Amino acid sequence: MKKIKNLLISCSITLVLVSMATYANEKPKDYGSAKNVIIMIPDGMSIEALTTARWMTDNYSFTFDSWATGLVKTNNSSTPIADSAPAGTAMATGIKTESPFIGTYPTKAIMPGTKNFDENLVKSPIATVLEGAYRTGRSTGIVSTSNIQHATPAAYTSHYPDRKNYQILGEQQVYQNMSVVLGAGSKYLRTEQRKDGEDLITEIKNLGYDYINDTATLKATTSNKIWGMFAEENMAYDIDRDPIKEPSLAEMTKKAIETLSKNKKGFFLMVEGSEIDWAAHANDPVGVVSDIKAFDNAVKVAKEFADKNGDTVIIVASDHGTGGITFSANTNEGRYDKTPLEEFTHIIKNAKFTGAKAAELIEKNEKDIESIIEKIYGFRINLEETQKILEAKDKQKAIGQLVSSKSHIGWTTGGHVGGDVALYIYSTAKNTKKLMGTIHNSEIGEYTADLLDLDLDKLTKNLYVDAIPTFEKKGAKVEFVEKTPNNFELVITKGIQEIKVPMYKNYAIVNEKKIDLKGLTIFNGEKVYVPKSLIDMIE
Repeated sequence: MKKIKNLLISCSITLVLVSMATYANEKPKDYGSAKNVIIMIPDGMSIEALTTARWMTDNYSFTFDSWATGLVKTNNSSTPIADSAPAGTAMATGIKTESPFIGTYPTKAIMPGTKNFDENLVKSPIATVLEGAYRTGRSTGIVSTSNIQHATPAAYTSHYPDRKNYQILGEQQVYQNMSVVLGAGSKYLRTEQRKDGEDLITEIKNLGYDYINDTATLKATTSNKIWGMFAEENMAYDIDRDPIKEPSLAEMTKKAIETLSKNKKGFFLMVEGSEIDWAAHANDPVGVVSDIKAFDNAVKVAKEFADKNGDTVIIVASDHGTGGITFSANTNEGRYDKTPLEEFTHIIKNAKFTGAKAAELIEKNEKDIESIIEKIYGFRINLEETQKILEAKDKQKAIGQLVSSKSHIGWTTGGHVGGDVALYIYSTAKNTKKLMGTIHNSEIGEYTADLLDLDLDKLTKNLYVDAIPTFEKKGAKVEFVEKTPNNFELVITKGIQEIKVPMYKNYAIVNEKKIDLKGLTIFNGEKVYVPKSLIDMIE
């Protein structure tokens, strides 16, 4: 019996290893091609969050409901619960990575969905589908309601092993040749806020962008290059925003598509409903519902374009779930199947603002807290509830949890959760196949690359070469210097030739002449990576 047991265990292990090897060496699928690809990411939206929001709509449905094709496993390369940085990177590159890496290869790959791990590539930049799309002649763009340097938009446009370094991530974005950038984050572009002292807003204007910061100017511009910054750090939740100062996600998506679609070769666009995640972190159901509705309005805009113009694929998938929201809670235990819908929905559906706006109003006038809560949510709070809000360090969360309790909405955490999220695909492109089944988030990156006819492995090798040892093999002298505080430069000399390469930009100074490198230069804190075009300049 012992021998039989050992044999069975051995066979099981062999089958698992064979299965893993088969996945690792699986031939890439051919899903066809599309002129335009739009990926839309409702950050932090779990299936339960979507269910909750759907019950708060008038017809209990969303535009993308009928597009569902499967589920997405969101785990990182090293842990089961994702962060936006590695999850966004997987969706943008087809390679799972780890926290807090942005567009960067992992140091370990021990979880399902990771494949062909190469120790020589640790912490190196990985080419994204946006970078690839640009090199096919397509126009590219990003739209978000967070600062554009935040994890998800950064994962498509930047490379650095720390998602919090907005200054480095933001500088790379300026030199990515995107046609449209819309969102927030002007703080990280301003001279006085940057450690390197660079004036990136002036640089953006010099690069030919129409730099705008309000809704009317966004609607009016006819420029082929638009850079819109509508807040210093992040835009307001949709229900809280001032429509004069801040456009909706749908309005930004419409302008982005109008601008990008001028290119007859097509376009790639990433749209993120960023603050679904932020509201879920704060356990604020009004914020979650508000921004899921706003996201669906943006999806509707994308669908209208796809239907009218054809040859377009829209991919909708969250990067992970947040908050562990459930439609029902302990307050409803024992009567969950007898509770009428209105008891769940009436407070949230009729709320005037999110907990964030309520907290802001309370901070200005604490004595009027009872009146503020009643005007926003339609119920009165007692003395105990008043004190709990006033004493809370995070008043938005305290208010969100109070509203949730009265609406029988449950939360398990203020962080992320590890559940699968839903996948939705819509296509008006001929001869394209939909991505289906239970997949890994990295397969979204592979799918996007296939639709755009990209070889991301080849592109990575062309864009991100380990510079110093490669130049030294060519007999060049290489120095890495800090030209000014936090402003690094690679200096390569061979004979009479001198090349100065500023970090996080797309050009070099060759014998005092500025040369376009057709790609970024990256310092990841340990090594410098440059495009092969620069390597080829040294004979």
